Amino acid sequence: MATHRRRTSSDRAEPAPGGAGTPAEGVELGLDELVERSGVSARTIRYYQSEGVLPRPRKDGRDARYSDEHVDRLAIIAELQERGLKLEAIKELIGRDRHHRSVSEWLGVDKVLRATWTDDHVAAMTLVEVHTLLGKHPRRLVGEMVDAGLLARNDDGTFVAPSRALLDLALRMLDAGVSIDIGTEAANLLRRRLSRAADDLVRLFQEETGKSFAGKGRPAELASALDALRPIAQDGARLILAQELERALRNLATKTQSRKTS
Repeated sequence: MATHRRRTSSDRAEPAPGGAGTPAEGVELGLDELVERSGVSARTIRYYQSEGVLPRPRKDGRDARYSDEHVDRLAIIAELQERGLKLEAIKELIGRDRHHRSVSEWLGVDKVLRATWTDDHVAAMTLVEVHTLLGKHPRRLVGEMVDAGLLARNDDGTFVAPSRALLDLALRMLDAGVSIDIGTEAANLLRRRLSRAADDLVRLFQEETGKSFAGKGRPAELASALDALRPIAQDGARLILAQELERALRNLATKTQSRKTS
């Protein structure tokens, strides 16, 4: 079943009091009026009713009568579909909302879950701008940056940096005497190890939600905990990585000293 475009508030005309358009509170709608207000086809509305995600209308003889509840429910279904949820998942989520728990709260949690944790962005630049970034370094390094995935060359000769932050880190490493190849390998090593750690951390927080993480696990509590966790996690990752590098370098220094004295 194809999804539909959800009408926004800007799609709906503001009616004059007592006039046509959005009916007053408590005024019921016919099927055609519901289609007009929601932007959902009659066939889809009937399908949603048969699947149990949309309440059935009140019957007035042979006529179906709908309310604002149906309009709001159709808007929620559309928004959840836009977030990638299948109809079966939507049915399960809405079905749990028996104690008037707002689905919009869960949409707020979804927004927090999908929010970026960095200020990173894609950057477009010309060859001259890339050369300017390289400064004193050889211009041949542009090719190495392309090979490393730090830059992508467009057909018109311009470039795109998929991650401007990683490009800036690579340039800082060049200034410190670290080659593009070594810097790229270091980044790949970190990503491989940290991706597993990130998955394990998310699994831990998920298992503990409502127990020792995010209070009782209510939507607002979960969203608040995740917002608070973001800077803590970033600072913690930097601190722990620095501590582990110190440990590894001390071990190296100890081994080197042992070899010299043996």
